[in-house]
Amino acid sequence: MEFGEVVRSRRTTREFDGRAVPEAAVRRALEAGLRAPCNAHLKSWQFVLLRDRDQRRRVVVAALKARDVTDPAEIERFVARFADEELKAVYRRSLPLQQAMMLAAPELLVVCYKLKPLAECRTLFELNPLASVWMCDQGLFGCTYTPYDAAGLKEALRVPAGYEIAAVIPFGFPKAPPTEAEREDLDARFHVDAW
Repeated sequence: MEFGEVVRSRRTTREFDGRAVPEAAVRRALEAGLRAPCNAHLKSWQFVLLRDRDQRRRVVVAALKARDVTDPAEIERFVARFADEELKAVYRRSLPLQQAMMLAAPELLVVCYKLKPLAECRTLFELNPLASVWMCDQGLFGCTYTPYDAAGLKEALRVPAGYEIAAVIPFGFPKAPPTEAEREDLDARFHVDAW
C-alpha cells in the first residue's frame, strides 16, 4: 500500500468488535511509529501496553478519570468553552464513548516521552517531542486520546520522573466499517510566499 493511500484510509474508531489483536500486529504498529519522523531524531518514546483488564480499569477510571458523558446538558456545558464549532462537534461525538472505548478496546497503549524540563526550554522546538506519525495497519484502527492531566496515570503506571504521557490509544478491529473522513478544504489553508 502506498503511503498516500495509508493516510487517506486512516480513520478514528471508538468502538471495537472485541477480536484479539495479534502480538505481531501490535509490534508492527509500534515499529512503524519508531520509523516515523520525530523531534531531533531522538526517539524518546516508551510504551506501556495495558492488557490486564483489572489494571486497565484502575488506570482508566481512577488514575486517568476518563468517563462517559451522556447527559446532553453536561456535554453542552463542556463544549461551551470552545469557540470552534468543529471542535464542539468532535466532543459531542466522543464524550459519550470516552471511558467505554478505553475499557472495551482489545488493546490500550500509553505512549510516554522524555520531556526536557520546562525551565530549560527556550524555543517551541524544544517542546516538540510529539512530532511523529502514528498509524495502525492490517485493519486496526483506534482513537488518540491526549490526557489533560496525566499525573494520576503516571503514578499508577510508575512512569519515571522526566517522562510525560503523550497519548492513550485504544485500538483494535472496528465494530463497524469506519466512515470516510470529511474532505478538508486545502485551498482555505494553503498559502504561497505569504499568508
